[in-house]
Amino acid sequence: MTSSDLREEAIRKGLSTCVIGKRVVYLPVTTSTMDEVHREAHAGSPEGTIVIADKQTAGRGRFQRSWVSTPGTSLHMTLLLRPREHELRRMNMAVSLAVVGAIRAVTGLRATIKWPNDIRLRGRKVSGILIESQPDHNAVPYTAVGVGINVNFDPSPFPEIVEIATSLMAEAGHRVSRLEVLQSFLRHLDTFYSALRLGQPLHQEWRRSLETLGQHVQVRWGDRLEEGVAAEVDEDGDLLLHRSDGTRISLPAGEVTLQR
Repeated sequence: MTSSDLREEAIRKGLSTCVIGKRVVYLPVTTSTMDEVHREAHAGSPEGTIVIADKQTAGRGRFQRSWVSTPGTSLHMTLLLRPREHELRRMNMAVSLAVVGAIRAVTGLRATIKWPNDIRLRGRKVSGILIESQPDHNAVPYTAVGVGINVNFDPSPFPEIVEIATSLMAEAGHRVSRLEVLQSFLRHLDTFYSALRLGQPLHQEWRRSLETLGQHVQVRWGDRLEEGVAAEVDEDGDLLLHRSDGTRISLPAGEVTLQR
């Protein structure tokens, strides 16, 4: 499948959304769609703007990890949104639910979420999410939502990720339309973002896709480390951890390592 399936006119065709994807910027190659959206925000682009690239030369995920990118195989995108401050903590739930929904709608595969925002198929990562919220001193604050989805990507040539990554093609057993996955994701996100703006809870639907609950986990963020059983998530998506000494702690989105 060539990169032409991701051009602006193809993406917009048949895309009936209220906010998400109303402005589309397609770039054959860029350093990072996240960087591009920061520029779009400072230039005054409207909420719902999406920047999508066929290849990133400096794509990054959470904790500044690099994101492997090969042309014509995956989706690399960042959206410009302007959630209110009290909605920002719940953005991760809306975005990860949209990815899970799109994967199921297009392929029938049942993806799960490793708290807080790794999307996995059979225990291997198929999608990652990076959310950066920054004040814009020339306008209203904005949030950049980066999403990468391995569609027809083959991780086998990359020894650093071959044991932990997968793709929709690898799991479905056939090539998958990047355009269909993208449009489905945008439609799902439009629905969940609208629900978020209306104050509707997302955590019950989100928890049904979580694979982490009930698992013994280690949670790292900054220089802190907590360990225990992942018992529950609250309305903001924070994790309630039961420690071995009987105490409990509520943790914001951090990095989870499942203990086997």
